[in-house]
Amino acid sequence: MIYRNDCFFERFDVLFGKKSCIVAGEEYPLGYFAAEALEVDDALLEELKKLTQRASEEFDVFLTARTGSSAGMAIQELDRAWALIRQLPLYNKIPYRDGCGSVVSGIVHDLRGDEQKHDRMLTAGTRENELLRRWHGRYECMADDFKRFQYDTEDMLTDHFEELLSRRPEAYAAAFEACMASFQENYMETDDEEDIAYMNGRRVNFPVSISFSVERDQKTGQPFMVERMTFEDLISFLYMDLYRGMAVGNVPRRCHNCDRWFLAVGAYNTVYCQRVAPGETKRTCRQVGAHRKEREKNGMVFSSREYSLAYNRLKSRKQRETLSVEEWNHQVAHIQEMKAALLAGEMSDAEYHTKMRQV
Repeated sequence: MIYRNDCFFERFDVLFGKKSCIVAGEEYPLGYFAAEALEVDDALLEELKKLTQRASEEFDVFLTARTGSSAGMAIQELDRAWALIRQLPLYNKIPYRDGCGSVVSGIVHDLRGDEQKHDRMLTAGTRENELLRRWHGRYECMADDFKRFQYDTEDMLTDHFEELLSRRPEAYAAAFEACMASFQENYMETDDEEDIAYMNGRRVNFPVSISFSVERDQKTGQPFMVERMTFEDLISFLYMDLYRGMAVGNVPRRCHNCDRWFLAVGAYNTVYCQRVAPGETKRTCRQVGAHRKEREKNGMVFSSREYSLAYNRLKSRKQRETLSVEEWNHQVAHIQEMKAALLAGEMSDAEYHTKMRQV
């Protein structure tokens, strides 16, 4: 990863290969950071919103006052906000030097020693003023943009991806197409101004600069081509990571055991994550899920076997005409209810076995 200090932004480069991206020399499967973003806590984003807004306000005070105390307050608030920003996905993989503070707070030191640059920042039409306005727009909206990414992505994956029978890239492409068509249809049909305003805020374009370079496989040493993409904001990268992952069969999914998001990779229909399961000390959700499936499978075999034995006994009596049609219908309904009760956990195996043998 390469960093470029653009006064207010630390623009960053991410290398994209066929199935992975490279961040700070480490490879991550495509979609990894999008899945991590879905796991970010609401409380962290609320705190981030407060800190970035406060930092922006203190920076404006410094620009006007130009005093040592206002500079100190601006640096303090900017660094507090940056400490929280560094906990977000991707930023938590970037190897910043300890104690270097935020990129943004560094401009305060520069402006203190350059009055002309300071003046240009407050003068409309200058590059410095354009950077200032751009920074305000992105810095203050960072938490809201992140939450919007979470909401839109969760909405899309839950409504259009969760029930897919196939987990191949072409199935994901079709689901994405259906999602976009549904969004467009809703947009065209609604007259609600709030709904229209919200839909207009959905990001569909993500500015990025692309170049190409060569990396070498860490195991074989063989060269391979990568796309070097330069991003100016985190959200653009998250969408790029999400959609590129989708294109190769990697999609974030909610674990069917702990209900947390994880990355399902390789077009497999994986429904459990590999975190330690709730209430467990060692076993993962995937291990717990495997045992649960086995229990369910065994339960189905047991319930079906006992049901078949009872059903065949009733059928034999009906054929011998020792059981009337009315009694037949009543008894079959009865054993069906008992089977449903067992599978719902409302009856024990022993009770089920005993009652079925009594039919």
